[in-house]
Parts: sequence; structure tokens; C-alpha cells
Amino acid sequence: MPAREPEIRRHRAVAGVPGPTGPFAWSVAWGDLVFVSGIRGIDPATGAPAPDDARRLELIFGHLARILEAHGCAASDVLSTRVYVTEMARHRPLVNDAFTRFFGQDLPARTIVEVRALNQADTIEVEVIAARRVRDEPR
Repeated sequence: MPAREPEIRRHRAVAGVPGPTGPFAWSVAWGDLVFVSGIRGIDPATGAPAPDDARRLELIFGHLARILEAHGCAASDVLSTRVYVTEMARHRPLVNDAFTRFFGQDLPARTIVEVRALNQADTIEVEVIAARRVRDEPR
């Protein structure tokens, strides 16, 4: 009997995370992989980026934790990250500190790219790919 193709699951809504700012899903799970769209430091109370970079990073990793948890994943399950910043010299040290706090010793692969602009005049965006070790249904 041939192996069954894994189902693709798309999630736009995650408890505690503001809805996407465009026509995309926050995450897509396929087999043992979870692809998380670029997350920015959007304040749930205002729908706008937080007023400073430190708070934006705090929100980014809080939102990421909730999205990962919805798939039965944790920070240690993150395989790869891509970080977009609008000013490398200013943001890279802040991102490094945030990564150390969030990932601890389980650092993922990372690419950091300086870009001219991000949506809503934001300054930092993070996307990830994680491994699902628990095969429960995403919440």
C-alpha cells in the first residue's frame, strides 16, 4: 500500500496573536514541518507596530511562541529563521540578544537581511521553519 501524502493545514487565526495584515496564513503545517510567516511586533491593542524595537522584539517572540505552541512545537523545535531588519547596525545586536533569550542553547540556523522597508513602517520581521515532534492536530 503506498504511503499516504501528508495533509496541508493552514492557520490564519492563533489565540493571542493579531490577525495577519494581508491575505496569508500565519502558519502552514505539512507533515513534520511548520512554516511560520514573517512575524512583526504588532501590538494587539492597537494593530500597529509597538513604539520601540525592544518592545517589537518582545512581541515578535511572544507571537512566535503562541504560533509554535498551537502546533505542539517549542523554541527548541525551530530549525531555521530568516530575519529582516531595516538598519543592520542598529538591529543586529538587539536581534542577537532576543535570540539568545528565546532560543537559549537550541539556536536555529539564521539568515539576517537588511531591507529598505517593511509593512506599516516596521523595523524587524522574523519568519521560521520548525519541526513538529508531536503529531496532534494543531489547535
